[in-house]
Amino acid sequence: MFALGREIKLSSHQAAFSAAQDAYLHCLSHKRIKHLPSFVVEHADEYTSFVVFLAQSAYQNGDQDLALAAYLVNRRINGFDCYYTRALPPVFHLEHPLGSVIGGADFGNYLVVYQGVSVGGDMKLRYPTFGEYVALFSHSSVIGNSVVGRNTAIGAGVQIYSEQITENTAVSLRSNQIVRSSMNWSIHDRFFK
Repeated sequence: MFALGREIKLSSHQAAFSAAQDAYLHCLSHKRIKHLPSFVVEHADEYTSFVVFLAQSAYQNGDQDLALAAYLVNRRINGFDCYYTRALPPVFHLEHPLGSVIGGADFGNYLVVYQGVSVGGDMKLRYPTFGEYVALFSHSSVIGNSVVGRNTAIGAGVQIYSEQITENTAVSLRSNQIVRSSMNWSIHDRFFK
């Protein structure tokens, strides 16, 4: 892995690497993905997920250089910006996450993130809270002290700013109008085992 202007050998960071492998395999075992990778590097979305786990485990092990290097690899190569101090849940799924910026938030387990998603705080440093089984579709954003309930889908192009979204809700953008409707499908059944 190259970052910070030098090569970082993962063999020198075995504790963080092993923890990342375990966390990634736990996450992968809960996914219902259409293209199960035989080797993680062959599947860009899964490689991105693994590098998130590597950055987080390095940070938790006090290995600042590896944490920063892994973060920079994801940002530069995969176009996915999730700083290593951000705590994604133990089980999440990234579907073409290019251009997504995942900032501070309290995430429930079984999160789904598509491309161009933005999550984070507002100017008053208030951050969103997510329940379990939330899907953030392409170019959606959840900012400020929003609360997104369990089994909720935030549709393509929808912007949520300091709002409450109840559980089992689909929020979509139709003819420049935000429409909220009851979910008639399960995020768990679509993405997870």
